[in-house]
Amino acid sequence: MVAAAATVVLLACQEKPPEQELLKKVEPVGSWLSTLEMVGQKWNANSVPTSFVKSTTSAARKELETAAEEAAQSRARPEIRNPLRQILAEAQAANAGLRQAVEANDRSRLAREIGRLGGLRIRFEALQKVGEGGA
Repeated sequence: MVAAAATVVLLACQEKPPEQELLKKVEPVGSWLSTLEMVGQKWNANSVPTSFVKSTTSAARKELETAAEEAAQSRARPEIRNPLRQILAEAQAANAGLRQAVEANDRSRLAREIGRLGGLRIRFEALQKVGEGGA
């Protein structure tokens, strides 16, 4: 019984592979992509004010920058790190594009940015599954 408990504690304390560690650190990116997508949709439907979009995109910018720094410094394999860095760079651009579209009241650009954010969210989720050893 004690040996089993010690084994569980030992396994829990083992260091995670760099890929899993990186994906855990950047996990909030998925939520930010969903949030930005939803905020764009809500603004387009006149359900949230422009000031809300601005504050949300500002907060997202900081989080995406932090995630990009984590990815740049990670020892994860290039097969995980490089696609993640690409997604993060595109997410930063889509975040900025969303804000600019709202500020300019450019609804066609807004629709493109919302679609772009949705696609990035799907790519990010797929990368997480690969990093976890999934499909």
